[in-house]
Amino acid sequence: MTATLTPAGRADAPASAARDRRAALPRAVLRLHRTALVVGAVLVGLFTLLLLGSLLWRSAYSPAEVAACGTGSGCPGLNAYETAHTVYWSLLNQSQNVLLLVPLVIAAYAAGPLTARERELGTHHLLWTQSAASPVRWLRSTLALGSVAVAVGAVFLVMVFRTAVAPMEGVWGFGGWEPGGYVGSGPVLVAYCLLGLAFGVCAGTLIGRALPAIFAGVAGTGVLLVAGTLGRPWLWPVSTVVTPFSEGRGAWPSPGTDWPKGAEVRGQWLVTGDGVRIDPASCTVPTGGIKECGVRAGVESWLVEFHPLSHRLPLQLVETGLVLLLAVLAAGAAFLVLRRRTP
Repeated sequence: MTATLTPAGRADAPASAARDRRAALPRAVLRLHRTALVVGAVLVGLFTLLLLGSLLWRSAYSPAEVAACGTGSGCPGLNAYETAHTVYWSLLNQSQNVLLLVPLVIAAYAAGPLTARERELGTHHLLWTQSAASPVRWLRSTLALGSVAVAVGAVFLVMVFRTAVAPMEGVWGFGGWEPGGYVGSGPVLVAYCLLGLAFGVCAGTLIGRALPAIFAGVAGTGVLLVAGTLGRPWLWPVSTVVTPFSEGRGAWPSPGTDWPKGAEVRGQWLVTGDGVRIDPASCTVPTGGIKECGVRAGVESWLVEFHPLSHRLPLQLVETGLVLLLAVLAAGAAFLVLRRRTP
């Protein structure tokens, strides 16, 4: 009986080489896209500096000091506070729009430089060869590292925006149900950013040319952002309020009196005794207005469907789940296309 002895170093060599190849793949992806990571970090830092800097500037003036100034235009403290508040208000207002653009920017980069550019230039085969990785492993590493970077950046943006908007929550449309404020104040922003990444990667893999892929990725992400805004009120059961209608009360119900202030109204109707809903917008002036229109139709009550602020978190969680599901499907489609197109 003979035994074959293999040196320990030689036996461990294949496993060690495999570990080195696995570790080299993420490093290769990071080196390839390090410029984009640096630019993204700088932009997030600039967003943080502007918002939190303006908040700190505004907070430097205490309410007591401002109140002591009264309304006199000659009070230096009041003038300085008004300047700081104006800058803070302007930056906060614009930040709501900027946050809606973040998923679109991510989709554009994911579709072009992240995936389609290498295919368009023909360098993807060289990348796969040098990294000793299959196309599927290369895409998996790219998507995994991109998802981590996008998720971390989006979570940080949400934290910054929530901190900055806290003093103005619900005032003049800040936060609350405004599209940008709603998306930027919860996990929905993270989900839409990951959706932009997945849609961009899918478009880049499917199309293979940078400009058309960028257009497709941005358009697809934008359509879903709009669809999410329009369909959001139907993602959670609404609260309702019914108020009587009579000849002496033809005016519309009002927020703060008939339903909570700051609620998002999904719809309001005139309701007849038979339960038929009539859109108040159809009762125009030529038909006698809401009062006469309601009397002729036999209207008995107003019906208002709304979401109070307490519904915002459940709505965000449901929307986040749906958006993440779409992101997973888009990423799965990218892998399916890549498997079919590569040996």
